[in-house]
Amino acid sequence: MYYDVVLPGDYFFDLIYTDLPEFPSPGREVYSKGIAATGGAMFITAVSLRRLGVRAGWVACFGNDYYSEYVHRLALEEDLDLSLAACVDQPYRRVTTAIPFQGERAFVTYADPSPLDLQAHSLSAMQQCDFAHLHLGGIMSLERLTPLANEARSQGATISMDCQDVPNLHTAGTWKHVLSMVDVFMPNAREARIVSGTDSLDGALRWLTQWTKVVVVKDGANGAWVASEDSIAHVPAISVGPVVDTTGAGDCFNAGFLFGYVVEKAPVPLCARYGNICGGLSVTQVGGATAAPTLEQLKKISAQGEGKAGNP
Repeated sequence: MYYDVVLPGDYFFDLIYTDLPEFPSPGREVYSKGIAATGGAMFITAVSLRRLGVRAGWVACFGNDYYSEYVHRLALEEDLDLSLAACVDQPYRRVTTAIPFQGERAFVTYADPSPLDLQAHSLSAMQQCDFAHLHLGGIMSLERLTPLANEARSQGATISMDCQDVPNLHTAGTWKHVLSMVDVFMPNAREARIVSGTDSLDGALRWLTQWTKVVVVKDGANGAWVASEDSIAHVPAISVGPVVDTTGAGDCFNAGFLFGYVVEKAPVPLCARYGNICGGLSVTQVGGATAAPTLEQLKKISAQGEGKAGNP
């Protein structure tokens, strides 16, 4: 079995409240005018890739609870290949309540302990197939990353890694070694500054490119920055409609970028343009993958105008 991209990473059930009159405060009840339930985390990137025609293999784990079954059903409705996923006969609840308000968000999350060794499951799944690229949804410790990276390299695959703003970003001292094992690092602007230990985005870009080949920094309405050893370019954001919900937009961006990088083998700024289109469409509806484009839609919007590069 062959995949363009293999994606180890758990599902999340996202419950998203929208159109709030004010942000909730202690002791007060606030009624939203909208609510939606959908898949989150790696579901967003996997489904977004599938809509672009990319052969994506999602290495997930689902339980026998309502939340698992709901997201599993959504994935099948999107014709997503779940051959590499595990299903266990016990609850495995992973639920996030998202509250977007005026461009910002708050989250409350619950996650059951894992019913299996997810590291071993991911490695076993990777050994069962052939693939061109490994995408990791969050930064990993060197100990966890090394066997996955070694398996990817044994197949000649490239590797990308998103970040996630976890507490140990501030304290861990191994990120230089972690990032040296991947080809593309894809943090947002805040994460890039934390990991690099610098106060400016320009400094973060220049520092991180000493550790990995390509750095792609997602900067929300400011678009994206792409950097390699000898260049830094700005790729403007794509506005395709009013902002409704920013939850998961970065995960949708990742899919557009990876389509360009893995399938088209396009120049990195064009990959980021694809990412900006996917991310820009994502925020126009509730849920990260709800408005993710088809390949035809992506190409149509991309053809409407080329982004201009600049320096930070």
